[in-house]
Amino acid sequence: MSPLDEIRSLLPLVEDEGAESTWDSLRRRITVLNSALWEGRVSWPLVERWLENFDGRSGHTNEVERLHALYLLAQFLYYGSTEIRVLLRAQYRDLFLIPLIQEVRKASDDTRDLDVIRARLSEELNRTRFLGVGNPSESGVHLLYFFRQENGLTKSIFLDNAEITERFVGPGGVVSRQLQDTSIRRYIFLDDVCGSGDTALKYSRNILQDIRALDPDIEFSYFSIFGTAAGMSNVRTNTLFNARSAALIELDASYRCLSNDSRYLRVVPEHVSEATVRDVALHYGNLLAPGHAGGFEDSQMLFGFHHNTPDNTLPIIWREVSNGSPIPWTPIFRRYPKI
Repeated sequence: MSPLDEIRSLLPLVEDEGAESTWDSLRRRITVLNSALWEGRVSWPLVERWLENFDGRSGHTNEVERLHALYLLAQFLYYGSTEIRVLLRAQYRDLFLIPLIQEVRKASDDTRDLDVIRARLSEELNRTRFLGVGNPSESGVHLLYFFRQENGLTKSIFLDNAEITERFVGPGGVVSRQLQDTSIRRYIFLDDVCGSGDTALKYSRNILQDIRALDPDIEFSYFSIFGTAAGMSNVRTNTLFNARSAALIELDASYRCLSNDSRYLRVVPEHVSEATVRDVALHYGNLLAPGHAGGFEDSQMLFGFHHNTPDNTLPIIWREVSNGSPIPWTPIFRRYPKI
């Protein structure tokens, strides 16, 4: 069972008689989730304000819309600060350190000598730099601070994108770019979530191509905490990261919450309809984010973090006027916009 499944199993929904009983069951579930996992961010008064957004515009009654919206909220997966720190340790250990140990041992005739392994690991770590995906104000970079803390790493092996190359004036005053430190052999780009893979593609077309032009032997890796199967496939196939791309938790198509394969719609409680869940979410999603009713690139995600809510998540969860909504909307989990 994955960590996501473990969270979803908390206070399982049961089939009850009557829409009111279903409503009460969902309310109890949300109350427990808010207390146990959501860090107290979703009080019931906030839920009520969020539900007021659903006012019959989809063609269903207010009551029906709000019951189905409440069902979706009861499935929301949230990772708090404690969980994120645990995942950052696992990201470093599973995606970077263990594979590097395997490479070091292979290069040393499969040695089991711990002193040799430690010495070689130290050498390789000094030739490695970790970077965040995005500009310094975005979540991928923001998490570098906690990544360094949780894994006991020195700040000297972390870089900003602007520190990779430097301006060089050659003979005759010809200006060019060169690598600031030619001893660095690998650059590891860290992200919190890979939805469509679009950001990694942009990095590959710009920053990575520029570095590779200066040194064709440089290694690039892209490590995300979460990644959709489609997004990670896009990164592996269409970027210079290639096979050195991985997500700690890779989400298959069943995590697209409105799809025919949705794990969220396999078993629903009494008085909740799969078709109505889709109708309500997509109708309001299209009002909030025309062309992206299911979230960016129709990712149809239903999760968020302590530090932000991804735009791959359904817009009915996070959209608001200050974040580009063309209509008034009270979010239940905020997303901090890229202004």
